[in-house]
Amino acid sequence: MISGSFGAGVGQTFERTAELLKAGSFWMHPAKHPHYGWTGEEGAIVQIHFIGPGGIEYVNPADDPRKKL
Repeated sequence: MISGSFGAGVGQTFERTAELLKAGSFWMHPAKHPHYGWTGEEGAIVQIHFIGPGGIEYVNPADDPRKKL
């Protein structure tokens, strides 16, 4: 986390149950596990690191904004 606040969860169902992370904190999860995130009211700047190859695969393909063009 660079600034703001960000919530993160794991699973196929979106639930805002986790505490919001603040600047200086981090979150990690194993590869190929469904996960999601949301920002606090002020937004957030988040730095993401991963070992590639990587990509985005939506649990529900209809949620993919790239397919709504």
